[in-house]
Amino acid sequence: MRLRHLITALLASALLSGPAIAVDYKKGPLVDPAAGAARKDDSVAPDVELFFKNAKFGAVTLSPDGRYAGALVGAKESGRRNLMLVDLVDPNKSRFLTNLKETDIQNFFWKGNERIVFTLDSDGNESLGLYSVGIDGKPIKVLIDAKKLETGRSAQTLDELEDSPDEILIQFNLRDVRYPDVYRLNILNGKQTMAARNEGDIIGWFPDRKGVIRGAVKVKGRNSEVLYRVSADAPWQSLVKSTFPDATWSPMAMDHDGRTMYITTNIGHDKAAIYKYDTETKTQGELVYKNDKVDAGGLMFSDKEKKLIGVTYQDDKVHRVYFDAAWASMMKGLEDQFPGQEVAISSITKDENLMTVAVFSDTDPGTAYLYDRSKNSLKFLLRGRPDIDAKKMSPMKPFEFVTRDGLTVHGYITIPKDAKGPVPLIVNPHGGPFGVRDGWGFNPEHQFFAQRGYATMQVNYRGSGGYGKSFEDAGHKKWGREMQHDLTDAVKWAIAQGHADANRVCIYGASYGGYATMAGMTFTPELYKCGVNYVGVTDIPLLFSSMPKYWEPQKDVMKFQIGDPETEKQLLFDASPLNFVQNIKAPIFIVQGGKDPRVVRKHAEYLKSAMDKQDKPYEWLLRENEGHGFRKEENRLELYTRMGDFFAKFLAPPPAANPAP
Repeated sequence: MRLRHLITALLASALLSGPAIAVDYKKGPLVDPAAGAARKDDSVAPDVELFFKNAKFGAVTLSPDGRYAGALVGAKESGRRNLMLVDLVDPNKSRFLTNLKETDIQNFFWKGNERIVFTLDSDGNESLGLYSVGIDGKPIKVLIDAKKLETGRSAQTLDELEDSPDEILIQFNLRDVRYPDVYRLNILNGKQTMAARNEGDIIGWFPDRKGVIRGAVKVKGRNSEVLYRVSADAPWQSLVKSTFPDATWSPMAMDHDGRTMYITTNIGHDKAAIYKYDTETKTQGELVYKNDKVDAGGLMFSDKEKKLIGVTYQDDKVHRVYFDAAWASMMKGLEDQFPGQEVAISSITKDENLMTVAVFSDTDPGTAYLYDRSKNSLKFLLRGRPDIDAKKMSPMKPFEFVTRDGLTVHGYITIPKDAKGPVPLIVNPHGGPFGVRDGWGFNPEHQFFAQRGYATMQVNYRGSGGYGKSFEDAGHKKWGREMQHDLTDAVKWAIAQGHADANRVCIYGASYGGYATMAGMTFTPELYKCGVNYVGVTDIPLLFSSMPKYWEPQKDVMKFQIGDPETEKQLLFDASPLNFVQNIKAPIFIVQGGKDPRVVRKHAEYLKSAMDKQDKPYEWLLRENEGHGFRKEENRLELYTRMGDFFAKFLAPPPAANPAP
């Protein structure tokens, strides 16, 4: 695990400060943000363009030597996110490395200083291919072609293999879509050499810091097992076995000594904690970090110093706990330059001297700076969305309340800036649902709604992740029941606090959030004036019968979490909104991607048919070239244009009464 793993560990963690930092951000950007401006569509409302067109710059990542940076930029003609090479010495020489017109690059990383590897899928079908391009301007190398992959067959990078100039390590479910093998992939010609063969039931692998596969996670039914080997040729050993929903024990990363493994576990306590684990003696070692209120988060490493420097955790916001005094001191110096904002490292050079620093908040989508550790200087680089004025945005405020059955639930509410008195409210439940949670930060949807006068509320209902095992377990088999009650109770809390107008409340969510939307519209129809179901589950048995093949190893766990479609038919019938369309009292906007492999289009089509039979009002948006969510800019702009118009019909203030004659 080399540079990429350091970046991954430090992403959303902040780093490096010291004495007062010399900040230079008054001389303008190193790169002209207008150079990669997305297309202007005059048919789209200005606020829709402002929040939902592709960012002018994103995912800025330094080359290992710090000479260049790569960035994803919306191309002028197509609007697609393409790869730009940013010349940090001579910005005028910055140029596009790709000119893709059909799809967006999802992510990328540097392979050495001369080549970049990037990922594409095919219209949202979640079949991820890999490609490489050199900074010399030569044509793109197709390594694994996304267009030729069946749905769900996907290549994922495990390690950049820094010591192997032409190879990377990938996890790829080519032989069996359910269970991936590991290959060494040549980035110049696409040749694959198997590095670890899946003999059955292994759903994930992890390498040590030299790129050797040392660990694997095996799942069969509700039983899981963590495997380990001391070298690439050694036999596999079993470290721990468990049966869901027993307490968890999960490997996080190998230390630089090649022997110590960092693990996260909630054995013996409700909140997941981080420990050291000796792989030779198979004994759990010292506690690294534990928080009594929330689960411990990620690890922060220095590959240069070959040590763990800190950990993260998230309550209302993300926090970093540094074990290294020098890094903590440097970090404080950096944060002092931006009071009230979050500071995070988005990329770092091999020598850990030069880095891109992201500065952002709930009202600011972010500015990238270039930090030089040796000079202790910080230089303005670019803003991803320079047209957004943070002073005009609305703050996201954490809150908590107690549910009807006594459970403390946390969330966030974004109220329009300078609002006076109750305002219209949009409840926005997150997807997942298990193990996932909402967090604090800039949310373009919520700012879009706030600009139009609506408050938006996120609720980390029971079943959400990060709040401990008992809180997540409390959501098991509670779809449409207690999980939905938490949303209802949150609405009542917002009304009681004077934040929300009880007569102007709508609900909008995607995936499980779309399910929660439909549960709200069918089980508590009196509460909502409208709903937006975005790629949402409407029939739970259909979720099981149509699930993608790569979900099958988790099927028994899902049955335990949600309900068994064979043995608990009534439970799932009663929790499926499709069976209760007759209860709907308000219009629904149904949004679906035609190639969605998770929540297949039948969920939306069956709902549409049922609404027709019941003569219920709805709006419809299906895009064939999208999957589980709209990625293409033109579809996204259409979606939020339609959504904005939809909400305006039901959340606008009632007309003033005519005065008496």
